[in-house]
Amino acid sequence: MKRIIYTLLTTLIFVGSWGLTQAQVRQLTMDNAVKLALDKNRDLQVATLETAKSAQKVVEARSYALPNVAGSALYQYYFNKQVSFLPGSFVGLPENQLATFRVGGSNALIGGIAATQPLFQPGIKSGIKAAQIDEAATNEALADVRASIVTDVKKAYLDVLITQEQLRLQQQSIARNEQALKDARSLLAQGRASRVDTLRAFVTVENLRPAIIQLTNRIGITKTVLKRTMGLDEQEAIELQDSLRYDNPLLAAPATTTDVYFEAVQARPEVRRLELIEQLNREQVAIQTAERQPKLSAIGLVQSQSQANNFRVDEYKWPVSSYLGLQLSVPIFTGFRTNSRIQQAQITRQQTETQVANLKEIVRAQVKIGLANVEEARLRIETQRQTISVAELGYRITRDRWKQGIASRLDMSDAELSLTQAKSNYLQAVYDYLTATVSLDKVLGRIK
Repeated sequence: MKRIIYTLLTTLIFVGSWGLTQAQVRQLTMDNAVKLALDKNRDLQVATLETAKSAQKVVEARSYALPNVAGSALYQYYFNKQVSFLPGSFVGLPENQLATFRVGGSNALIGGIAATQPLFQPGIKSGIKAAQIDEAATNEALADVRASIVTDVKKAYLDVLITQEQLRLQQQSIARNEQALKDARSLLAQGRASRVDTLRAFVTVENLRPAIIQLTNRIGITKTVLKRTMGLDEQEAIELQDSLRYDNPLLAAPATTTDVYFEAVQARPEVRRLELIEQLNREQVAIQTAERQPKLSAIGLVQSQSQANNFRVDEYKWPVSSYLGLQLSVPIFTGFRTNSRIQQAQITRQQTETQVANLKEIVRAQVKIGLANVEEARLRIETQRQTISVAELGYRITRDRWKQGIASRLDMSDAELSLTQAKSNYLQAVYDYLTATVSLDKVLGRIK
């Protein structure tokens, strides 16, 4: 009875520990991995903050068109009071002499409020427009970062899947060779096989084991890369739920490469961003050109001041003065600084135009290469499907012939190697197709 109770308790503890371990493993589909990355990836968080900063730049640009009001206060203590000069005749001196008088108090206080309102400053409008364009360009940069993260996560997810499948294929190969070793030993015992065949089978099995170690380690590495891309802690355990499979979907793309190219140019965020930067550079030219034009502002001031020889502030007199006026600033000569800035802005605009043209040519090449990669991988999949069927049939026939003593051990090894290679080639073709479609989605700007 005690033994039964002990066994039950041990089983419950094991099941509980296993359940706790399972609960700590994050189960991930590819869609879940993408969602986690969009929520936790630090590069995306930085890009999102950049859009918030660019929005504040628009607010800053608009503020230059609003009134600027500033208060000021000044306290001065005079060790020697201010001096005023009067004609000498006022105090009985000759006309050619001046009389000096020290006036005012030792303590002087001045306070006021000044206001400035731009009335005509052409650069302000261009500055606001430039800030708005910069905000739009930053949003496109965010979309580009988002598309890159989605692409990287999907590719990292597929890297884990193919490594796991390669491990599974290697384990199947070992299982087949272990069975062949078992059969060789049985035939050796019956006197129907040589000792050399048994040794070859043993060596073949042992030669496959290092690949298991390598693939197991590679799975850990690819999972680390995936977790890093998603923004997860590297210590967190994950388990992938999707499998590496080919569903033979129809490629939803226009019939011609030209149509696909135009779709990509219109949808790619980096193209739109560079076009916006080109517009931004045009506004920068306008901003620098505006520095040549006059600037007109309305100005006003309300000021009060007082002086005394003591600190009894409540007894001070505070006369108030105020004015309103117009301030006109006309640039006459700036040492060619303005002309140089205009030329710099124009050169920058020309550089951006060249970059836009170059990027469009790059997109054209990427579209052509992307479509070719998808089609090439699809054709390889169709070919390898048939090859696997033939290799499986050949392996079964060779194994039966070997058991009957008709085929050699070398024939058996070749058949097993051909089967493993056929499955590996099919697996690689499926992986290449899936990664090519992920890359093509990014090339065409379909990742939102």
